[in-house]
Amino acid sequence: MVQFAGPGPWQRITHAEEVWGTVVTFDARAEQLPTDTVEIFQDGIALLHQIDTWFSTYRADSSITALRNQLVDFQQLPSVVQVVLNNCAFAREVTEGAFDPWSVRDGVDPSGYVKGWAADVIARLFVERGLVNICVNAAGDIACRGNQAPGEPWRMGIVNPYDLGAVIAYTDVVDGALATSGFYERGSHIENIHETAQKWDAASVAGPDAGLADAYATALLVVGKAGFRWFENQPEWSALLVEKERIHMCGSAFQAE
Repeated sequence: MVQFAGPGPWQRITHAEEVWGTVVTFDARAEQLPTDTVEIFQDGIALLHQIDTWFSTYRADSSITALRNQLVDFQQLPSVVQVVLNNCAFAREVTEGAFDPWSVRDGVDPSGYVKGWAADVIARLFVERGLVNICVNAAGDIACRGNQAPGEPWRMGIVNPYDLGAVIAYTDVVDGALATSGFYERGSHIENIHETAQKWDAASVAGPDAGLADAYATALLVVGKAGFRWFENQPEWSALLVEKERIHMCGSAFQAE
């Protein structure tokens, strides 16, 4: 389940968990990792599967399915689900409706926020338990804390959608998040309710909150550079768009290769 990687300046333990129809990875590093790191990872794994019982649209017994089927109302949902839906409403407002979990068929679907949010939740749990240098990657929605090596922030590459073996840009993350969304990875899995003519290949967002980064990246893939205005007067956020092998950036977090 858990692999120990070394030798090197720091100890490192990693894990990959299949959940939500994808894979979530943990990467913990330190000069001396806590002796109970494996148990801490196990608690993180349990929380991943608990999140599935709250938000999976594929499970008949999940809280979000009950809401979609009108078996419960908002006030009857677990408090954590209410918080996530309220955060989704905030993202909908910021993106002027480009991110809108209530616009999809078959009822509300917060999946475009939940993966990033979950990465933040797991990272926070790990830090509280003593894993101060941690990266949680929820299928491209990434939350990082601390460093990847002594004095080195976590360096995250942005894949070239025209050559998946190449990196076109990168960003350094210490205590923050990176989310990437692209049609190239799973086809047209994002519903474009705005029917825009422009076809953007990939969108990445870096900032302090992985859930919002996830939602913003999803929305940017729909509206493109017009969405850069969402980040005006918000220096903690940066965005990158790929269009026909051209890179468009706002903010200072991303650097082209």
